[in-house]
Amino acid sequence: MRMRTSAIFAATVLLAGTIAGCTKSSNQTTNTAPSGGDCKIALLLPENATPRYEAADKPYFEAEVAQKAPNCKVLYFNAANDGTRQQQQAETALTQGAQVLVLDSADTTAAASIVEEAKGKGVKTIAYDRTPNGPVAYEFTFNAQQVGQLQGQSLVDAMTKAGAAKGAQIVMINGDTSGPEALKFKQGAHSVIDASGYQVAAEYDTPKWSPDTATTEMGQAITKAGKNNIKGVYVANDTMAGAAINAMQQAGINPLPPVTGQDAATDGLQRILLGTQTMTIYKALKKLAVAAADAAVAVATGQPVSGTTTSVKNATGDTIPANLLTPVVVTTDNLKSTVVADGFAKASDLCTADVRAACVKYGIS
Repeated sequence: MRMRTSAIFAATVLLAGTIAGCTKSSNQTTNTAPSGGDCKIALLLPENATPRYEAADKPYFEAEVAQKAPNCKVLYFNAANDGTRQQQQAETALTQGAQVLVLDSADTTAAASIVEEAKGKGVKTIAYDRTPNGPVAYEFTFNAQQVGQLQGQSLVDAMTKAGAAKGAQIVMINGDTSGPEALKFKQGAHSVIDASGYQVAAEYDTPKWSPDTATTEMGQAITKAGKNNIKGVYVANDTMAGAAINAMQQAGINPLPPVTGQDAATDGLQRILLGTQTMTIYKALKKLAVAAADAAVAVATGQPVSGTTTSVKNATGDTIPANLLTPVVVTTDNLKSTVVADGFAKASDLCTADVRAACVKYGIS
């Protein structure tokens, strides 16, 4: 009898301990991110000809993921402007266990296959900067139509200020319009230029945003229009703007006509300070990268996505959450108060020996 009582008591104590242990576990606050580095986020960027992707988008994104979810690993890929390569990279990411794809399309048509394949595996895709032709779940980008409108208006205003007469000739060097963003830049610019009274003498859509191709295009435009007749040059981004400016300088065009750009690249900002480029478009890439990284962490860890401010329709007509950031025109008037003040561009990088005097002139130090 004594042995039986002892056994019953021991069993009761063991059961009570088990229940207490379970109760304690259920009341603990747990980290929803998978442990041991099992959280994997794929960041697929399109190219490295434009400096911003390696210099800004990638480090901003990776830093935010590291801060937000140390257990999450970023699988980084750059397609070097090759849609087929990006598709292979996406397949690698999925094979490695990526729980979400953050995709900036090298080729929006080819990227549709990436999105479809990911969806078939139960993996959501976040469109970043450029929107692919596929059923993405979220979109984080800038208002591309507005970018083109701001570029076009800046060009028209600069030409008017320079005294260009109505009917004066403009050269347009667009980006790679096989992608929807470049096409929207072009459409936005045309909405202003076509109503300005100025004439487009030559226009080019530039495959892969190649600066070498832009150099050739500018040379062809000079031959077609005559170097003394070009009164304005619309260029879709800073890298190609530098190429177009070099081509005009080689042709002996002096003074240079107003030239547009985009991305607030260091060399583009330097040309603005020196007066060879009229403007650029500043897109707050840190805000974009941080918002997309936060969304990616949320998707990968099964949490609600925040940071979206509006909704758009994706390529298959579904309404999805989105964040469309506002682009900003940068000229000598506000370069210090925008890109420098935000820490996007450092004075030490801008104010090299040949630009130092201009930095002093505009109060940048």
